[in-house]
Amino acid sequence: MSKHNKHKLLLAPTAVLLTAVMAAAPANAALNGIDVASHQTDTVTCAVQNYDFAIVKATEGTTYRNPKMAAQLTCARNRGKKIGLYHYASGLDATREADYFVASIGGWRGQALLALDFEMGSNAIYYSASAGAWIRTFVTRVHSVTGVWPVIYVPESGVWKIPSDVRANCGIWPAAYANMYPTGFQSSPWHGGKFGEAMRQYSPEGTLAGYAGRLDLDLFYGDAGAWDAYARGGRGATATVKPATKPSAPAPAAPTIRPVLAVDGYIGRATVSQWQRVMGTPVDGVISGQYNMWYRPRLMAVTHRNHRGSALVRAIQRKYGLRQTGLLDRTTIRCIQRDVGADPDGILGPDTARRIQIRLNTGRF
Repeated sequence: MSKHNKHKLLLAPTAVLLTAVMAAAPANAALNGIDVASHQTDTVTCAVQNYDFAIVKATEGTTYRNPKMAAQLTCARNRGKKIGLYHYASGLDATREADYFVASIGGWRGQALLALDFEMGSNAIYYSASAGAWIRTFVTRVHSVTGVWPVIYVPESGVWKIPSDVRANCGIWPAAYANMYPTGFQSSPWHGGKFGEAMRQYSPEGTLAGYAGRLDLDLFYGDAGAWDAYARGGRGATATVKPATKPSAPAPAAPTIRPVLAVDGYIGRATVSQWQRVMGTPVDGVISGQYNMWYRPRLMAVTHRNHRGSALVRAIQRKYGLRQTGLLDRTTIRCIQRDVGADPDGILGPDTARRIQIRLNTGRF
């Protein structure tokens, strides 16, 4: 029997169960939720007033465990919220990462939806031709041990990396942001349902009552029964589930953006100030807290003290799903270059700088 057919047979009992659960659900069921990690407080899921689910980072690679995982999950569960756990891929040995994830979730197995976070930052395999095979190995290993097919989080631009046989078993969770303005929950997010996804992340700038920080906002295309079916084991045929018609909290008015940059290929104070306005970060015209690196020859407005990183760079890294170090490293520069159509060589040279300025003169980034 081929490996693909074997997977189909393993899936069948749980898929039938999930179909039965979803058939009884209201046609317009959907859940609003957040995903959190250790950079949020251990009480974040207690503090946020209104949400339906919380997905908590559990592990990364084969050495990191979120020290706040148990507290964040317990807060959500004790309030009757649906819970999930995700593993952040480092792109090392897929089987070892899967085993580390499964071993780390302990007694939460069967209660929490499981997910793989496969994105660019700190992921050695993301841009490799082997990315799809890595994903397949990871999710197959998790399923062989737990009976659960993980949902796969991926930037929208990377959905194509997920092989079709994996898509047949695993729900997907694409991320794409219309802008970086603060927002509440949205019932019809930008690009929602574009890929027949199980869930969508649509903003890293969520502002929800009860919590002072910004949050990732997500919409799950299913009801509580469908969520439980994912957690117990099953893939979730999302075609029968439509987004709920829940009201969206109105987003604040967009700030006034001044398209006044000279396209001169130098990232000076004017360009950085415009970039900061567009991204909604404090405006001082300087990318601060950086290391002095050779690969940013056209970055003129920069400071090299403290090395704590820049709020602007963290906002850019959130947009691309990168680790939010605040440091303008070559991975971040390559993501910017792909976005603006420059050669992704990781060097902030004149062509990249000009393309950034052209984009910023449209009032968006």
